[in-house]
Amino acid sequence: MQAFLYFDLTSDSAFHKPVVEQVRQSLSTVSILDLDAHSDELLQHYALRLLRESEKAVVCIKADESPTELGSLMPLLEELFEEGKQRLVLLQGQPPRLQHIFAARPHVVFKVVEEAQVVEEVRRFLEV
Repeated sequence: MQAFLYFDLTSDSAFHKPVVEQVRQSLSTVSILDLDAHSDELLQHYALRLLRESEKAVVCIKADESPTELGSLMPLLEELFEEGKQRLVLLQGQPPRLQHIFAARPHVVFKVVEEAQVVEEVRRFLEV
């Protein structure tokens, strides 16, 4: 199974997420889940399970410069930090705190991308 997880941590999180729709339309065989900073524990549990059970996964985190509470995201970040997994983290926006977190872990593959680049990066990594 291949997965795409999208986390919108921006302060102005919208219900409609164009990137998620584009991935869904372009890559119909990929399991997709999107969350935001206010997602409940059950949804976060599903995200963690999807991440653990997928052979390959792309996690796109949209964040802005404002300080974001990462407490609810920590179990997922810890899963991303595990070595030996086929995962790609895409950082969308200018999240300096997240850039530092991922840069400190050289075994985690991450890229800073613009919204228009997300679908192509997902397609390239998952080779769909």
